[in-house]
Amino acid sequence: MSGQRRVFQVGERIKELIAEHLSRVADPRFSLVTITSVMVSPDLRNAKVYWVVSILSGTDREDRINEVQDAFETASGFFRKMISKQLGIRFTPELRFYYDDTLDTVEDVERLMAKIRPKENS
Repeated sequence: MSGQRRVFQVGERIKELIAEHLSRVADPRFSLVTITSVMVSPDLRNAKVYWVVSILSGTDREDRINEVQDAFETASGFFRKMISKQLGIRFTPELRFYYDDTLDTVEDVERLMAKIRPKENS
């Protein structure tokens, strides 16, 4: 049980550190990016970092997501080095960055529910 708690704590600390450094990074592609969660493997060797971008709309939505994903891939070494210095654990997790589509799914479900609701009132 304490092992699971440690994995969770390391994930939360990684989330805090990356979020803190996103505001300091000079790369404009990271503007309006929020880290939503970090899932760390039980052996602390791998971490999946999930992120979202505020204000996504229109036709450039996919372009913006790809742009941020490329920025994370480019900066993953920087983030890993920074985390290594700050965490002080034996092994620094390998970071993988993923777009968190949870909010998109919620919007899709709400849109479908809105279509159903008027039919219920008839």
